[in-house]
Amino acid sequence: MMRRYKSFISSYHTLYRLATTSNNINNFTSGVTRLAKNILRADKIEIILKTNNKIPFLKVSFNKGIQETKKGNLSILSKKEKSLFTSANPEITDFGLKYPIIFSEVIGIIIAERKHSKSEFDDLEKKWFSSLAEQTAIAVKVFMLEQEQKQTLIATVKSLTKFLDRYIPTSFIHIKKLSRIFNALAKELKLSETELKALKYASMLHDAGKVDIPVKLLKKHRSLTKKEYSLIKTHPKKGVSLIKDLKYLKPVIPIILYHHERYDGKGYPSGLKGKKIPLGARILSVIDAFDAMFFGRPYKEKLSLEETIREINKNSNTQFDPLVARALIKILRKKTIRKYLEQ
Repeated sequence: MMRRYKSFISSYHTLYRLATTSNNINNFTSGVTRLAKNILRADKIEIILKTNNKIPFLKVSFNKGIQETKKGNLSILSKKEKSLFTSANPEITDFGLKYPIIFSEVIGIIIAERKHSKSEFDDLEKKWFSSLAEQTAIAVKVFMLEQEQKQTLIATVKSLTKFLDRYIPTSFIHIKKLSRIFNALAKELKLSETELKALKYASMLHDAGKVDIPVKLLKKHRSLTKKEYSLIKTHPKKGVSLIKDLKYLKPVIPIILYHHERYDGKGYPSGLKGKKIPLGARILSVIDAFDAMFFGRPYKEKLSLEETIREINKNSNTQFDPLVARALIKILRKKTIRKYLEQ
């Protein structure tokens, strides 16, 4: 009996770990179904959630040792499951537990069934399952709120990017046209999904700090004076000051701050050298240069793909990280990428 109590108590730690380490609601829900299956020794565990996404329902079930995930509208729910969403009352039998997941309203249901076992659910299991429904409700609501914040953030980033594209002609990176190159580089350099997202956001906002620099200076075609160049060099830090309070853009900060550093240590704002420059900043430095050369700028004619590749190779190990430069050149030499860029 003591071992059983310990397993129930340790399950709360597992649930907390799932809530704090899962990177999306799907992984969290899958983890909860496995947890409930192991604790209750049930034949079937099922969790159905209303989501804030375009696909309104998520259904994760663990039945006969097989886990299945479905997403869709009401059509993925049985008649009985639909009725459970309209009631806030649990349905408890000796061999079946159905609890609503409630956070101010019913946002889901969790079901446990014993079909092949002769043992009934006892009072301790029923209380634990009721508590699981309550804790799941809190975690799910947190996930939903975070998702809403992320969507708001993405909309904010896109709006700011549009403004920057109009105000600062030198800030634009062709994100859509380079999306396949971003993805290919991420694969080649073994970036995580989080690192890739941070890199894409940074590429959209890397010159945000230029909003505080006179447009005449940004559009100047002639060589900059020492004083003008010093003013230009302030934009990475100014860009960081604009986003530093946005929680979800924390991984973007070092990329924006150091994307003008050079591999040989002659860049700015800190004169970092080699691997001391964050990887994301080293990647963005090459991509930004490629974009400027291949697509051109208002003050600079564009180069052909071969000319661009030669320039990247020429500046490898001085301006650019040689590892990143080689990876980009390798990708640019692929026929599929060449065709993609030509389109």
